[in-house]
Amino acid sequence: MNKRLAEFFKSKGYYVLLFVGIIAIAAVALIGSNLTSNSDEGENIVDLNEPDNNIEARDNNNNLQADNNDTSNQVANNEEVAGSGETGGGQNLANNNDSLLEFDVYTREEENGIDLSENDESVQVADAEQDNNEQPQTVETTGSTVKNSPSLSFDAQQGLLWPVEGNVIMNYSMDHLTYHATLMQFKVNPAIIIDAEVGTEVKSAADGVITEIYDDPVTGLTVTMDIGDGYSLVYGQLKDVNYQVGDKLSEGEVIGLINEPTKYYTVEGSNLYFMVMEDGQTVNPMLLLR
Repeated sequence: MNKRLAEFFKSKGYYVLLFVGIIAIAAVALIGSNLTSNSDEGENIVDLNEPDNNIEARDNNNNLQADNNDTSNQVANNEEVAGSGETGGGQNLANNNDSLLEFDVYTREEENGIDLSENDESVQVADAEQDNNEQPQTVETTGSTVKNSPSLSFDAQQGLLWPVEGNVIMNYSMDHLTYHATLMQFKVNPAIIIDAEVGTEVKSAADGVITEIYDDPVTGLTVTMDIGDGYSLVYGQLKDVNYQVGDKLSEGEVIGLINEPTKYYTVEGSNLYFMVMEDGQTVNPMLLLR
């Protein structure tokens, strides 16, 4: 019997050892898994009765409450500053926003390589906008005054004499916008701008009486004439006007000379500003010039 068992194990020993090894590996893996599971459960269990844990939980709650209070106070302060008109808080916020906007524009223009230095045209535009609030000033002139002049009558069919010879560089445009090169913007134009060299004689376009002589920031030395039947003429950009209000001029008589252009027309160059009005409303001079 013993001899048979010895022969069996001798012939089947390899399989027996393999089976025993598999059982041993499975047993070791099972034991290791149980130990790991017990260790994780122990780490996840928090004893709330321990003093240290209670203190830590209480501290965490206090910190969360403090953060919430700080956030609420900050929101309240911002609302108070934004809504306070007496303390100037809203104005300060608006000023800060404007400063940030200006800085953002400056940064973007600087990054794009745009020269932010002021050029002559920019200075002219800024000065022009500032002068919008300026009031025309009466200019004292010398010359005789015509009293008791006869009543005036203007024949619209006969039309007007051209006050100067030159090209119209800017047309009348009260029903649409036209580009003003000096101002670098589109605006209406109640007159025509006639190109003329400095020193060119400006002639009266019709018989009339001078009603105003004044210095205007836009049109320079300006003369207004009444020519009758509700019509009046305005001549701007003048110099050497040797007349007074009330003087009567005949058609073709020299009113004055072309002056250097005001800063509103530096790009356009020297010119005559010529406007026609009927019953206080501007009309297109090109419809009456012959």
